[in-house]
Amino acid sequence: MPANRIYHYTSVDSLALILKTRNLRFIRLDCVDDVREAQRHIGIDFGKYFFVSCWTQEETESIPQWNMYSREMQGVRLELPEHPFANAPLRPPGRWSGIGWEGDIDSPLSFEALWGPSYFVVPLFFKRDFFAGPVLYVASVEDVYARSIRREVLPSGAVTVKIDALPMLPRHKSQEWRFQKEYRFSLFVLPSLPMPPEGPGAQAFSERIGQHLSQSLIDNVDPGIKYIDVPLDPSALRDLVVRVGPLCTAGSQACVEALISRFAPDARIESSALAGSIRPRGH
Repeated sequence: MPANRIYHYTSVDSLALILKTRNLRFIRLDCVDDVREAQRHIGIDFGKYFFVSCWTQEETESIPQWNMYSREMQGVRLELPEHPFANAPLRPPGRWSGIGWEGDIDSPLSFEALWGPSYFVVPLFFKRDFFAGPVLYVASVEDVYARSIRREVLPSGAVTVKIDALPMLPRHKSQEWRFQKEYRFSLFVLPSLPMPPEGPGAQAFSERIGQHLSQSLIDNVDPGIKYIDVPLDPSALRDLVVRVGPLCTAGSQACVEALISRFAPDARIESSALAGSIRPRGH
């Protein structure tokens, strides 16, 4: 297996959107194919707070994944470097006041992207192991959440939620999905207050935001979005390998070639190692 490479099976339509926008889309955990990943505990639907992008580190082609995710094996498999995102120093916009900042921290999302109209992306991704890693296949995802999450009542009477190893929770799946050998990126997103023009350093905002974030989680408030787009590094697109599906039609092949020519001319197109070995349905 080549070192530090990841693979994603998808349709030609999705390839077109990825290349045109130069983003990878993270979807909510309550939208993935394994329903049991979106766990509800202590009254909180955690599936709407985790956003994921799903890959594998397995170089050998997977017939089940071709069949499940590439529209009858007529799509593509993307191959990219292990961390394909456009990391850049995280710096507050000049118009934002009241924020002290020293040094640089690389981030796949800008300050503005972290704070949406109704949500805040909690920057757990500062630690690479929290942002991405292999999925763990377990007998019960529900038990993993139950061991990790608890509600506590403080002496003041306030209710708080304690979560152990929070970044690892969305990297658990049922054992039946072990064939995917999945490698997953994840983000944790909470409902936020509208960002004032002067930024999060504004006094009224800064005084309320911490309590608002924690209380919104306790109250199971929806963050108001179904996906987040994360920019790709231009160098990753230059290193992109697109492998066409084993049953890819001549028309789809032509579409892939046109997309690569226009949006990623340095990328490489490959034929599937399974081409000619799988009979199309109905033939």
